[in-house]
Amino acid sequence: MQWNSWHNHTGDGPRFSYCADAALTPEVYRRALRGGPWHAFALTEHAFAIALPDDAPWPFQWYDQPERLWAHRAFREDKTAQFLDRLGKVCDGSRIFGGLEVEVARDGSLSMEAPLWPYLDVVIGSIHHLPGPQPKWPDAFFAQLDMLLRHPIDILGHPFRELSHAGPVPDEVLDETLYRVREAGVAVEINAHMPFARDADVLARAVRLGVPIAFGLDAHHRDDLARHSYFAQIVADSGLALNDIRQFRPVRKAPKPRPLVR
Repeated sequence: MQWNSWHNHTGDGPRFSYCADAALTPEVYRRALRGGPWHAFALTEHAFAIALPDDAPWPFQWYDQPERLWAHRAFREDKTAQFLDRLGKVCDGSRIFGGLEVEVARDGSLSMEAPLWPYLDVVIGSIHHLPGPQPKWPDAFFAQLDMLLRHPIDILGHPFRELSHAGPVPDEVLDETLYRVREAGVAVEINAHMPFARDADVLARAVRLGVPIAFGLDAHHRDDLARHSYFAQIVADSGLALNDIRQFRPVRKAPKPRPLVR
């Protein structure tokens, strides 16, 4: 059985993902495709790492003060040029795809600039921060989710990671999230980096509702490439066969210069 991972990082050279290990290079992914359990990878770097120096706030202060993201223009322009050069050299659009992991600020603005859309095969929208007291987090979660889904992202990354820090995520929150993701035409991720206790349940509910599934290692270290076993276990625990699952596949779109209007 071969797997695709649509959420992965690198840590070498210009460091397009701060928290990835320097030994996790594009060549590590190339070697992993030479036989074995992997069919394709997407290198979905952090948009913040393109816009902000390593010592800049990420992402918590930015959520309330999105102007901080654009305060380092020369750095951003140089890093963007390096990022696009990496995409052209490494990503073939066949087995290695290029992308970004992005966030949305309180005002609805995205952590990447619109001119990048046409260059990307996969854009993952993730929630890395929920503001306010924990009892209010479900409201903050749906507010942020709706803002993310107004942009033409492809995958909702680790959807319940932050919310689960406040306690068990109720069934109605799982289902409402999946309804909104389905209506936006977005896939939902099963993430192996920090597993969600109800991933098998999320998978079963998503398949029942017709939501595409994106398996993602969210790889930060070379050892993470062995975690395909997590996906196999979640599929088994869900009671589904792999053929039952509508899996995400990237489709190179026409240029996406503007957010979708909903």
